[in-house]
Amino acid sequence: MIESSPHPRSSPDPAAARAASTILLLAAVVLVLAEYGLIPLRFPALFPDLVERYAPGVWYGTAELARQHGAAGVWWGPLLPFAWWSLGLAVLWIAVPMLWAARLGFSPGDLGWRLGRLRSKAALYVLLYLPVGLAVVWAARRPSFLATYPMLRPEQILDWSWTLLGLYWLLYAVQFVAVEFFFRGYLLFGLERHFGRAAIAVMVVPYTMIHFHKPLPEVFGAIVAGLVLGWLALETRSLWGGVLLHVSVALSMDLAALTLGPFSLPRQLLP
Repeated sequence: MIESSPHPRSSPDPAAARAASTILLLAAVVLVLAEYGLIPLRFPALFPDLVERYAPGVWYGTAELARQHGAAGVWWGPLLPFAWWSLGLAVLWIAVPMLWAARLGFSPGDLGWRLGRLRSKAALYVLLYLPVGLAVVWAARRPSFLATYPMLRPEQILDWSWTLLGLYWLLYAVQFVAVEFFFRGYLLFGLERHFGRAAIAVMVVPYTMIHFHKPLPEVFGAIVAGLVLGWLALETRSLWGGVLLHVSVALSMDLAALTLGPFSLPRQLLP
């Protein structure tokens, strides 16, 4: 006689399991498309004629080499890779997942598009920023950091201006809205129904992997950041705290590289 287990395992809800599977499969597809089609570093290979014509400083490596080749370009040309990246992510990581999540019965509010209980955890987000801000100041003189940041390279810009830098920061911010929605909204809230709080760990795996192009300390930091931001998103039922924190850290990294590294801030408002 076979005795029953003293701790019987409950059968998962088949509908919830199918929904979780499709959420993950769609995530795999859009992550691959973003990696191989949207990353700014790949833009020159994808659209060489556009880069050579409109952003010769990017094409030749430096603005000085572009001038030596008689290339003028246009002042907004260096923004093309970042516009492609940012607006492409808005489609792949916001629009497409939202449409699929709506088919699964999720409303925008279910996926974090609300303030929720953000005010109750506002102090925690500020406390999270402080050590990261100090780490950025420490890293700003290290070669590995300066090889990556700022991603809009001043040495490649023919007309380095605050207008250009401001538009780049705007595109950069839109990209972080896409990142936070995709990982802390679509994946985390979407998988919470099936995995509960374990959805945080599931979300952290692909979130860490998108940082593989970055310096090693930042990649390890993404594991911790993903766990903490995931927990805070579940606590507040909002993705906006993560957006504000991410944008604040990113702007700090750019400003640190431009002021503490070998680069410089623009000296003119207009191109």
